Amino acid sequence: MTSEENIDKKKLRCPKLGGEIPFFYCRTVQDGMPCERILGCWEPFFDIGSYLKEHYTPDEIERFLHPTPKDKMSTLLEIIEKAKKKREKK
Repeated sequence: MTSEENIDKKKLRCPKLGGEIPFFYCRTVQDGMPCERILGCWEPFFDIGSYLKEHYTPDEIERFLHPTPKDKMSTLLEIIEKAKKKREKK
């Protein structure tokens, strides 16, 4: 097992979701990019700053640490689309 796989399996309690989740989720939650809280959550456990610098460009880091909030209309349309897809599967 690679060190990357070991890191992906590490778990902590997510302050956003309220449950225990693996690092893999934290680094992929925003359309394949890390959660904006990844630094604060994982800093006590390993050198997350170095990890991010090694795996992401400065522009990517800036984008996921300071995401542009979606407007309400876009959010509502996404929710409607998800509900439609869920209903179609049934």
